[in-house]
Amino acid sequence: MYLPKSHITPDLYSNGELSIVGSNTPYVGSYFKTIDGKNYTGRYPNDGKNLELTESTPSNQNEDTGTFEIDYRFTSPNYAYSTARKENPDKLPTSTPTPFYPLPTQQDYELGEFTRYFAKKTNENLYTETSAIFKNSLYIGFQIPWLITGDKNNVANVNRNIVKLREQELNISGFGDFLRHNYIKFYK
Repeated sequence: MYLPKSHITPDLYSNGELSIVGSNTPYVGSYFKTIDGKNYTGRYPNDGKNLELTESTPSNQNEDTGTFEIDYRFTSPNYAYSTARKENPDKLPTSTPTPFYPLPTQQDYELGEFTRYFAKKTNENLYTETSAIFKNSLYIGFQIPWLITGDKNNVANVNRNIVKLREQELNISGFGDFLRHNYIKFYK
């Protein structure tokens, strides 16, 4: 596919709000937009297969939060493997948490914070962000309030202290590393 540079917007990123046309598979990754408003996978034309994308259907959207729940088994890097294994997209595995990327709503920004949920494997420092509390014999689930508005330094300090406090309360380590010490993520 050839398009002049003036006809594309390259290097955009989807967190699951777009899906692959025809498969309704939520797409997480780089994409580009053409002048006619169409979206394609890849950072720019000829970056991979350039599959057409569309807005995800409401069935992928959490009605309470407006965020998209992503089944990573069916995103572009895993799609071929999952379909070859005849995985069922309607049946999620329950032994491991499903990764989730939260997107704060306008209401969350007006409130100044929102709740983030995490699961940690009990026998190793493996963390997963989830859409709700996930617990079983292999994982502990917990939540934290996350500030997203206010004085930038204050937001970073409060979120850092919440992470440290949760590490102490649950006797866990590496949670700050999992968050990449980005205590102003989602800050606006």
